Amino acid sequence: MKISLSLARSLAIAVLAPTLATSHAAPQDWEKLENCTLAETEYADGDSFHVLHKDTEHHFRLYFVECPETDDRFPARLEDQAKALGIPVSEVMPLGKKAAEFSHGFLKQPFTVLTKWDDARGASKSQRFYAIILAGKQNLGEELVRNGYARAFGMPVDYPTAAGMQSYQRKLKGLQADAIRMRKGGYALSTGFVKPDEPPASAQAYIDYEAQLSGQILDEGLQELGIGIPVP
Repeated sequence: MKISLSLARSLAIAVLAPTLATSHAAPQDWEKLENCTLAETEYADGDSFHVLHKDTEHHFRLYFVECPETDDRFPARLEDQAKALGIPVSEVMPLGKKAAEFSHGFLKQPFTVLTKWDDARGASKSQRFYAIILAGKQNLGEELVRNGYARAFGMPVDYPTAAGMQSYQRKLKGLQADAIRMRKGGYALSTGFVKPDEPPASAQAYIDYEAQLSGQILDEGLQELGIGIPVP
């Protein structure tokens, strides 16, 4: 019996959200990958990219932050990001491309990746993991937020320590507040009032947000296979 796409999507969210939460909660040690370089790939954006380390390619997604989308595959996410940044939806993807350019410039020189190999599911066919990326004394996530190319909304982790995680989230929110006040990056385009003092989002809020996207990806896969088309 065929099931509706909406039901399949709801089931996916029900299954994926606990899985994401478990992955995030599982204690793992940090692993440091030094002297990494940016891999040239067809697709990369401001917060997700392919990295080469000792001739092995890895796909990483930044912890703690989110850059604007660079394509229109997920319209609901474009609308959400536009609202969060206080800009028109039409400006989200151009801003996403500027964020990608910023990150690529940051990663021109060898850099260090800190990762726990937490699964950072996405639309890519390659497996993706969350990471912190450092170049010298600079943190890519911080610099993206500081310059108005990312918002302080993303998967949290025990960085720099378990006890310091919330302080670090508050630091990122402070950088975002400064970017809003100084109208940097995307905030220079803001047509509305963006609250700079909202508390950091919880891990569960971000897990739910990512699970919604995973549900849409499943919808598309089912449609490609001709499965789950609603019966009139």
